[in-house]
Amino acid sequence: MSKLQQFQDFIRSNGEKITGVNVPVVLSDEQAKDAQLKFNFGWRVEIGVSRHKHGGQRPSGIASGSSSRASQEANKAAQEYVSGRNPLFNERFLKILGPDVSKNFLIKNTNLHSAPDVYVGEDLCNTCNGSGCVRCRSCRGSGKLNCLSCSGSGRVSVSRYDSYNERTVYTTETCSTCYGSGNRTCTSCGGSGDVTCGTCEGSGYLYYSYTIDGEAKRSTKWFYTSSDYHEWTDDFVKRTGLNVVHCVNDITEIDVKNELDGCTFIYGFTAVLPTLQFTASIDKVDTKMCFAGKQNLTHDAGGVYDPAVWQVAQQLGAGSKNKDINALATPAIKDIIEARETKSKIALLDENWVSTDIKDAVGANYDSLVGQLKKQSVKGIVPKMLASLVKYAVLFFTLAVMIALLFPQFAENAIERMGIMDYPQWIIAVLSAEFALFGIHPFANYVFALGLFYVSYQFVKKFYWKNIGKAKTYALALGITLLLPHVCLSLYYNTISALDKPPALVNALAGGAIILGLYLLVMGVKLPKKWYLKPIGLIAAAALYVGLQFVIAMLNGPLGIVPVEENYARGISDIMQPAIMYTQYNVVEIILLSVLFSYFLTRRRFWLNAKTLVADYNSPVLLKSMNMER
Repeated sequence: MSKLQQFQDFIRSNGEKITGVNVPVVLSDEQAKDAQLKFNFGWRVEIGVSRHKHGGQRPSGIASGSSSRASQEANKAAQEYVSGRNPLFNERFLKILGPDVSKNFLIKNTNLHSAPDVYVGEDLCNTCNGSGCVRCRSCRGSGKLNCLSCSGSGRVSVSRYDSYNERTVYTTETCSTCYGSGNRTCTSCGGSGDVTCGTCEGSGYLYYSYTIDGEAKRSTKWFYTSSDYHEWTDDFVKRTGLNVVHCVNDITEIDVKNELDGCTFIYGFTAVLPTLQFTASIDKVDTKMCFAGKQNLTHDAGGVYDPAVWQVAQQLGAGSKNKDINALATPAIKDIIEARETKSKIALLDENWVSTDIKDAVGANYDSLVGQLKKQSVKGIVPKMLASLVKYAVLFFTLAVMIALLFPQFAENAIERMGIMDYPQWIIAVLSAEFALFGIHPFANYVFALGLFYVSYQFVKKFYWKNIGKAKTYALALGITLLLPHVCLSLYYNTISALDKPPALVNALAGGAIILGLYLLVMGVKLPKKWYLKPIGLIAAAALYVGLQFVIAMLNGPLGIVPVEENYARGISDIMQPAIMYTQYNVVEIILLSVLFSYFLTRRRFWLNAKTLVADYNSPVLLKSMNMER
């Protein structure tokens, strides 16, 4: 089988494999060439001298007199390394880079570290002028300080009681600390007036060392040794570089000029680069395909898979779910989208098996599909959220009423407790350290606040149902940090306060019957599906409501819900009064809880439904684009 036939069979079978459709490519005009390339390469060594300070400690190395003299000696040695007169540095260089010649020239730039010779210079210390000592600052060179007991006078004032004359006598006497001298020995210098120089540490000299450092940077030049090559070979070699060489033979060290002149080591070799060029015909459209190297790397496949890929890709986002699933399962479409979303490279695009135009068209159709799914995922969310808001508002309102009916004294005292409107003042007081949490130091408030924020951030990051950005994560963590103390402290103290008195079960029974009656009226209208049955349902619910209230009124005697001497309706009104006041006081909490529950739970329900829908496409990259990896 000819080379042409082999390539043609490969293109057809591989194209059908990655696109799912037939790729009717016909190759012709085979042109094979063996381009001869001459590579000259080497490493340009950049050598420099580095200066190091050592203070008063003398380092090991070659003593060279003053620091300027040591610098001159180091620079002189560096010039010898560059010129090659001193082979020591080049020997190390060859030891580091020489083995790379047999490894396809993997090393490009490398640090050669310092040469072993260190040139040491010493200068007189400019602080002590070589003496190693400086005048003591404490005593200013005198070696003496004023006596602390007598302040330098030599005498101290004393008082004695004269019992004979019954009076106190004041006089002076010689200081017992300094024995009348008025001064004491300076403890900083021991009385000498001089201390060790801190700049040179008493040595009298400052030391500097100079080392020779080098870095090798590879340079490469190539040219053809014959004119038998394709016009596109230049571009291929520039793009591929020395990777086109699969084995290296007859490496020789050479001398060159111009671009590589000045390199420390130059090597040269000749490489054979086999190249192939075909004319590829797809649906009566001709394009040029280029291959190079012994492994037949594709330089330019001419977009031969464009028609096949587009035949599948044009169905993406067209409105058919099954066609979308088939398109996303096609290897070519899948690879193109994944490369686009992950900013990675694939041979399908780099070697032009699929052209840039088709790649952009695939991306546009994919964006259209993502947009459709995002719109579909939130379709009808506003009515559902409003319905949930009403549902949760009724739920929390009912819960508040039942708590107030069960614990009427607790409800009546609600105004004395801190509500959500008073909570911001408490937060400000905590953060301004006006009082201490848990009886600890007030500044510990900040530790508690930061700790709670950190825990909240980690909680949101780990347990929130979808991946969100850092800004939203910080915002949610801050919201939890601010609201959680109010929720926890309110539950704790309100529970203790409510349970302080026994529950009023008869009040809850009477008030609960009213609330239940209202629910019956709503359900009487909601449950019948036919419109003409809804009035009947309302009448039936009203009858049940009246019957329920009649039963509760009949039980008033044995239960004692309302005293017999009181009007029953007024008594029920008095029972409901604490509940109405309690719900009014907590209306902001009820609204806030209703909004939070309706917003987050509705969003989560819609997101889970959308994820289930997107999961049917069996495309991880689509889940990523929709932010649904979790």
